[in-house]
Amino acid sequence: MIDTGLKDKVVLVTGANNPIGIGAATARALAREGAKVFITYLRLSPEAFGLPLSKVQQATSPGLPLYHALRTKTADVVVQEIRSAGGQAQSCEADLSAPEAIEQVFDQVEASLGPVDILVNNAAHYQDPDTIFTVSARSWDNTFAVNTRAPILLIAEFVRRQQQRQSHWGRIINLSTDAAQVFAGQITYGASKAAMEAFTRSIAIEAGPLGITVNTVAPGPVQTGYISPEFESSLQSAIPLQRIGQPEDIADVIVFLASEQARWLTGQVLKVSGGHAL
Repeated sequence: MIDTGLKDKVVLVTGANNPIGIGAATARALAREGAKVFITYLRLSPEAFGLPLSKVQQATSPGLPLYHALRTKTADVVVQEIRSAGGQAQSCEADLSAPEAIEQVFDQVEASLGPVDILVNNAAHYQDPDTIFTVSARSWDNTFAVNTRAPILLIAEFVRRQQQRQSHWGRIINLSTDAAQVFAGQITYGASKAAMEAFTRSIAIEAGPLGITVNTVAPGPVQTGYISPEFESSLQSAIPLQRIGQPEDIADVIVFLASEQARWLTGQVLKVSGGHAL
């Protein structure tokens, strides 16, 4: 078995309350490697996406109602799963679109688990519809506040604290999408992720002398609860490996990027998509 070198590393994973989401799978995977995991989450109302709470509460099969039902949860299930398996985990609810929340989150992590070694920027905001026919100043600002500004501020706080404690080891892993460069129907979301891919490369250059690697994972279609059976069937033909992704497919790559095996890999955007959107 490969030693990833992650035992007792402190990891901050944002947006990990969906128990079948990428953030939750990442938290579990890193905890299995011996890392101490801190999760942030924000419970979101399905009404903001045009879905009545009564409808999503009844959802049992994959599709948008189930997806939004999962996003109303706390991270308690994920934390308890990690602890039951012998790992260490803590969580807090935080609205990362509020700049003042960034420092508060780092303070909570340090108080409970210790200084952050690995930052996984997974939290994201989307809206539907998201087209040139529906975009507004408010919809643009709301998306970029979570998908672009929050990661930048989290990274800046991470780097600042690394400098203060004179650490010379760190990992920053961002989550984009394999459609970042062309995402008709999700133009604001796609643009926010394209910006993330751009600053990944720039920050890798700036943070490299501090021993910090900075990389981005760009998933293809992953079943986090939102892909209905009908949608899955239509997607498979567009994926060379002929299946949609599972959260663990993404989590395994994130573990690699956090590990010692990726010590000389930085400034990269890795499409983890089964060949989708090549």
